[in-house]
Amino acid sequence: MWRYSKPQVYGVAWVSVLVSLLKVCGLILLFLSVTACSPGLSGVEQAQSRISGDRIIFTNAQIHTLNETQPEAEAIAIQDGKIIAVGDEDAVLEQVGDDFQTIDLKGRMVMPGFQDPHLHAVESGLNENLCIVSQFADIEDYLDELQDCALQQPDSEWVRASGVNMPNLLDQDQLPIDILDEAIPDRPVVVLDDIGHGAWVNSRAMEAVGFSPESTDPPGGILVRDPETEELTGVVLENAQQVFRTASLPPTPDNLELAYQSLLRGIKTLNQNGITSVSDAGGFWLRGHPQVWKRAEEEGALSVRASNALYVFPDLPFSDQVVQLKALRYDQPDQLLRFNQVKIYVDGILSQGTGALLESYSEDYGIPGVPPDGFLYFDPPTLKKYATELAKAGFQLHFHVAGDRATHLALDAIDLALDVSDDPDPRHRITHLYLIDPADRPRFSELGAIADFQLAPSSLEDDYIESLEPYLGDRVDQLLPFFELLDEGANVVLSSDWDADELSPFEKIATVMLEDEEEVLDLTEILQMMTIDVAYLLHQDQTTGTLEVGKWADLIVLNQNIYEQDLDAIAETKVLMTMLAGDPVYQDESFSGN
Repeated sequence: MWRYSKPQVYGVAWVSVLVSLLKVCGLILLFLSVTACSPGLSGVEQAQSRISGDRIIFTNAQIHTLNETQPEAEAIAIQDGKIIAVGDEDAVLEQVGDDFQTIDLKGRMVMPGFQDPHLHAVESGLNENLCIVSQFADIEDYLDELQDCALQQPDSEWVRASGVNMPNLLDQDQLPIDILDEAIPDRPVVVLDDIGHGAWVNSRAMEAVGFSPESTDPPGGILVRDPETEELTGVVLENAQQVFRTASLPPTPDNLELAYQSLLRGIKTLNQNGITSVSDAGGFWLRGHPQVWKRAEEEGALSVRASNALYVFPDLPFSDQVVQLKALRYDQPDQLLRFNQVKIYVDGILSQGTGALLESYSEDYGIPGVPPDGFLYFDPPTLKKYATELAKAGFQLHFHVAGDRATHLALDAIDLALDVSDDPDPRHRITHLYLIDPADRPRFSELGAIADFQLAPSSLEDDYIESLEPYLGDRVDQLLPFFELLDEGANVVLSSDWDADELSPFEKIATVMLEDEEEVLDLTEILQMMTIDVAYLLHQDQTTGTLEVGKWADLIVLNQNIYEQDLDAIAETKVLMTMLAGDPVYQDESFSGN
């Protein structure tokens, strides 16, 4: 049996984050069920019934506006969802008169709501419904866990699970597909990996999607084979996993309802974390994800602004897909919901050798079918063709890249797209950016391309860096060149990639400040990268991102002034209230508004 070793650390936090989300969402559901059964109003409902966004003033507050011309204030007045006054308390009170509801915040901090430009809101909820298997286990344990998963999903055509670590799985003495066939021989099974770039499937699943031992790799994906026998191992990588995800969750009425309820749970978690604007980077339109977002908007359940992406499938015909994407484009600036971006994967990830590099990996990961310099979802001409055609149609381009070769190709595609677009300021962006060739760094500011980093604790851990060193060599010293791009004058934003990484904005703030050994950035600069700079990326900087007159009252109230806390305390900050256009969409039970 062929093997490759070195367990990955990238994304290992995914399973623990998922478990935490299960606990959090369970508490939310419990709270909602108690509320629904209560004959009177709960404490939160009472507080919300007292606070209205029509005519309200917050006083005695420590307001950090992130508006450079007026960085701090004591009071803020809101009417019809918009800010009509902000500044000195006496001046604000005098300006608006007596017919406003006045709320004394008792010195609490107020700031703009966070804006997260790269996360997976629908998938975060769907993942809660998956059966979790061990990252690291032996064959007998996998058999027991998988058989238990099948028992937990008796009415489902497919058995769906997640959490497995691919290197550990492929290090077993039996083909992974044979393990699954033995555990569940009568139903198709898909087990997602712990990093979101692979899946483990059985023979029934292969048959269900039309793959056979004679099949070639699907565009943008890899069917991993045994190097000696050429047998399918049951491990599929990159876009090949999307084939099984779609087959296991087609847009049937039941699955759309599941996706909708998953989205609602995700939105509640976003509100609880003080996030008022997002860009969902999933956009799997073959599974009906845009439909559930639109349903949330139509039913008044959408309590974030969402500027979302549509996934570009490498295995669909070019012309047909472009027609479909154009039909799905939805970009009304006065609406909470927009589908005005396309998500284009250029490569995979560094930790399984599918991140595309300018120079080959120092050591081979040993995965059959993966080239020595990484993997591309699209050949460069097709990538450029999609970029120019979709930019011409008015889409913002949102590229996934991990390696320096992928970054270079994305920048080339943006360069071409700028020549054909009617929009003089499209604000295309590239996300993840684990490696960037130093020669390409100035191109971000030259092209107006926005760099989107996820600086979660899990991506900066020493164990992760050390796990990559055998494969990247000295290139590990250039990972995540966040500060280098800032020095080049690039527009840089911070996102979470939730639920692959941690969601909490405050953990992210503390992590970035810990990395900032030379004190290049202060807290305000970091906050700007999570508010007004993201608003710029999402083309809503004229209406959100700072607290100033004329903008929407998208704001949060915190339990402490993070400007006065050490890093450990900042990471533990809690949101007491989240407002979207002046309406409370989340309130902590401890915050009554009095």
